[in-house]
Amino acid sequence: MPRNAALRAKEKNQDSAPTADDVDKIRDIIFGGQMREYASRFEQLEKSVVDRIDRLSRDMEKRLDQLTQRLATEKEERKNAIATSRSQLRDLEKAIKSKIAETDDRVSAEVDELHGVLEEGQQELTSLIGKARNELEKSLESETARLERYKLASKDLAQMFTEVARTLKQDSK
Repeated sequence: MPRNAALRAKEKNQDSAPTADDVDKIRDIIFGGQMREYASRFEQLEKSVVDRIDRLSRDMEKRLDQLTQRLATEKEERKNAIATSRSQLRDLEKAIKSKIAETDDRVSAEVDELHGVLEEGQQELTSLIGKARNELEKSLESETARLERYKLASKDLAQMFTEVARTLKQDSK
């Protein structure tokens, strides 16, 4: 009769609609062990994934912090290098301006000195030219006077020859 009871229960169950609870029980009976095993595996997998994500997150945060510190350090080093370069450029500019001013002063002094030497040379040359002119004028005057003396002597000589010729002419007559 147990068989009949099972048949009757089956018929009774067929007549009545299966409930969700009944379906879950059947599913649990058929797939229960496998489902628990899958659930356990999914939990382990989920825990493993979460742990890895946490480790990766911490590692990425650590690396990001290191990179941020490195960038901050490099930025500060660059800032210091730029400040040092600017300071050196300013010092170099001052040194160049100083050298230019010094050279300008030296060139001005040399130009003034050359002007002075040229003026002295000009005055000396003017003096020499004046002395040479005076000597030439004196020499010219003395030569002119000497020539005048000789010229007078030639007039005198001509006059004397004229007189001699007259005398000779009178004597020959």
